[in-house]
Amino acid sequence: MKITSFFLFLSLLAIFSITSGCKTKVPKVGILIHDYDSERWVKDKDYLVENLTKNGAEVFVEAAGNDQNKQIEQAREMIKKGVQVLIVVPVNQDDAAKIVEIAHESNVKVIAYDRLINGCKLDYYIAANSTQIGELQATYLTSLNPKGKYALIGGAKIDNNSQRLFLGQMNILESFMGTGDIQLVYSEFGEAWTEEDGYRQAKIVLDNNAEGLTGIICGNDNQALGAMKALKERGLEGKVLLAGQDAALQNVKEIIKGNITATILKPLKASAQAAADLAVSLALGKPLTMKFTTESNGKALVKAILIDAIVVNKNNIESTVIASGFYTSSDLNK
Repeated sequence: MKITSFFLFLSLLAIFSITSGCKTKVPKVGILIHDYDSERWVKDKDYLVENLTKNGAEVFVEAAGNDQNKQIEQAREMIKKGVQVLIVVPVNQDDAAKIVEIAHESNVKVIAYDRLINGCKLDYYIAANSTQIGELQATYLTSLNPKGKYALIGGAKIDNNSQRLFLGQMNILESFMGTGDIQLVYSEFGEAWTEEDGYRQAKIVLDNNAEGLTGIICGNDNQALGAMKALKERGLEGKVLLAGQDAALQNVKEIIKGNITATILKPLKASAQAAADLAVSLALGKPLTMKFTTESNGKALVKAILIDAIVVNKNNIESTVIASGFYTSSDLNK
């Protein structure tokens, strides 16, 4: 009887060990966002959480209010909670290298999202192709008017994406400038990706080019709204070509009205899905099946996934922002 009880105990112990060993590993992923200073970042967060959750991940999300020190502390806290991967939209692309350093000390992988993290051995980078976005902006506006005075209102000077946008814009404009068809009357990076900064820079442009301005290309849609305000004060809204990026709701509405010429629809859903798939694969130690290119961050060649964007103008709203599910017709008619 005692022997039978002993063997029964061993059997139960074996069964418990086997079932415990088969317990599914839950990937833990942290998302660190610089701030929700534009509606697109709320969309990014929602798409990331949705895709990570579908992939079975436990998700942690924090926004830093554009405070890099706070974001570093948020990273520490998430690592203490056991995240295996961090998806980071850095406040400052240089100072955020500290997050990568801290993460690697705990064998945590880091995916830079939309903004490259410089000066460190970053693991991965996923973003829309900012150089291509700049090319799209300039190509579309010059297709409407390939002659005259153009101004470039750049994005935040601390953001590497601003430089990439400028490179793309100049890839297109230089050939027109070389023939003398286009004169670049202004090109400066801004202090921030804000409407106020766009307004400030546009006023400088207009103060020095009261007549004959053909087009303004802005770093993003916030800045484009600021530029539109400055143009409206001079009675020039809708008369000067104006482009931004991000397909913000207000900007798309202004495109319909004819006050803004174009914006760029960035592939937020595709970027979020790529980041989620990569993060979960890394957390679970699965083989990576996605294709990578490489981007230099000044310290290392970083494995990157760059996704193409598309132009949104008055003639293709139905086939772009609506067809993609970015907005509904009712959103645009409110």
